[in-house]
Amino acid sequence: MTATPYGVVMEDPLGEVAADFSVRHVSGADGWRLRTFSWTPTNPEAAEGRPVIVIAGWTSVVEGWKPLLQKWVEQRPIHYIETREKNRTESPAGHRERPADFEMVQHCRDLAAAVHDLGLDAEECDWFGSSLGSTAILHGFKEGILDGRSAFLIAPNGEFKFPGWAIPFTWLPWWLYAPGIRLLVIPYLKLRIKEKEQYIRYRRSMLSADLKRLKLSTKMNLGYTIWEGLEKVKVPCAICVAASDTLHGHGESERIAELLPRGEIIEVPSNQFTHEAGVIPVIEAWQAELTPTE
Repeated sequence: MTATPYGVVMEDPLGEVAADFSVRHVSGADGWRLRTFSWTPTNPEAAEGRPVIVIAGWTSVVEGWKPLLQKWVEQRPIHYIETREKNRTESPAGHRERPADFEMVQHCRDLAAAVHDLGLDAEECDWFGSSLGSTAILHGFKEGILDGRSAFLIAPNGEFKFPGWAIPFTWLPWWLYAPGIRLLVIPYLKLRIKEKEQYIRYRRSMLSADLKRLKLSTKMNLGYTIWEGLEKVKVPCAICVAASDTLHGHGESERIAELLPRGEIIEVPSNQFTHEAGVIPVIEAWQAELTPTE
């Protein structure tokens, strides 16, 4: 267990693992504070390993990564940083949140500040991201805001494509999002997603999302594209795609990998596989083949 800044004791969301756990809010950009879960293996040799920085997807919750993290935190120091659209993120006192707060570059600036606050040397860290998290990491690399030894990125977004019927949601007051999510979004996801486990994760994250921030970040993501500047990224990046993942386009991932000077496509059986311990040997095998960043 660990105490939060509010004096509330929080249990390790992973349960009993051979790692020391802590949770705190670290400094982001412009006074924002991001909730961060950190684990250090109790094995002394593993505790000296390269840190892994985990940035999950849009509205994702740490419980969705439990099958992977339960094993990984016993092998490597892990820092799981929540991006600013998450409901536990703290915005500056008196600040009125607006769409510009959730621009992709703001996520990058947050992560750079968080890595510094955690006392990490980014060049000695391996990044692990999914969806929005992958996109933020890549954007940070191409803009020179973030650095790293490597990045294993699951389904980064080249663009954010929402179905046409969902666009009017951005015009509605945020308090109408709850019935809209239950009546339209969740049934849409159930039809669109083939993997049962992936659907369960998305349903859980959507139902627990901060609805006001969901609206603001949706509006900001609508016009985003990642393509310009990818050729400037020097960090080795594995772009991970799943054969059965119908929600994220393989074409975008393949194009991203082609544009990256040190990009590589890695295909795995399913999106669920990327959330389980079985993906760890895949990551380690890829990292073992890397040459130092020039």
